[in-house]
Amino acid sequence: MQLDGKRALVTGGGTGIGFGCAQRLLEQGARVLIVGRRDDVLEEAVERLKTIVPHAEVSFQVCDITVEDEVISAIHAAAEDGGLDILVANAGSGYPGPILEAPVDAWQFCCELNIVGTATCIKHAALSMKDHGGGSIITISSVGGSKVEKWMAPYSTSKAGLEMLTRCAAVELAPFQIRVNCIAPGYIKTEALADNFSEEFLASLVDSTPLGRGGDPEEVGDAVVYLSSDMGKWVTGQVFSVCGGMSIPQGDDFEELNRMMYGDEVMDACMGKGA
Repeated sequence: MQLDGKRALVTGGGTGIGFGCAQRLLEQGARVLIVGRRDDVLEEAVERLKTIVPHAEVSFQVCDITVEDEVISAIHAAAEDGGLDILVANAGSGYPGPILEAPVDAWQFCCELNIVGTATCIKHAALSMKDHGGGSIITISSVGGSKVEKWMAPYSTSKAGLEMLTRCAAVELAPFQIRVNCIAPGYIKTEALADNFSEEFLASLVDSTPLGRGGDPEEVGDAVVYLSSDMGKWVTGQVFSVCGGMSIPQGDDFEELNRMMYGDEVMDACMGKGA
């Protein structure tokens, strides 16, 4: 297994993308500590992970990443008798609201959690890693960090800041052989999206994804495994879009013109329609 014996910490690991990342790390032999704000969610997640990955070395600890002392405690717990090898800084959230109406709290919430909280995790993970030969830090952004998501300015702005934080950390921490990269997911089928958005909205996300489906949390975990393992040892400071093509800039659609020129049968075949 690629990560056998590696020590990993996954923030926001109780649900969604964090859970999928923890699962993939465990499947590759890593020892994983998941953290979050709710002990009941974390406890249930550990039991699920042990069912999916028999004999998994997985535990949990309550941690609010905006509280530095709790971050320090979590890093120490994950590292145990050595240094931390892998940090997946996944914890984050958003706050909808038009710029003309969004309260100051919306901006403070997104920036404190998505940028300052992640920076605190990076700081203390790196302090653990640098005296033990290095490690891999992976932050989790969103396609919204590079594409405008209308009416979600606080979220998109904070995710763009997170991506720059990743690049800054990659340069500063490179002398210690600490690699810092970012994953920017598109539509991932998580509990949070299913509980808070309509089926029509989720269908629109699929429509805007060239591969024609939402991603699974474990598919983000696949990218985490790559960046955590020796396969990614020459990669740092990069933002990887794991999004089914959602982040591809697209202009006008000339389907109508092409149907006039080539006919419906040809175009349907080119678009994968029909038999």
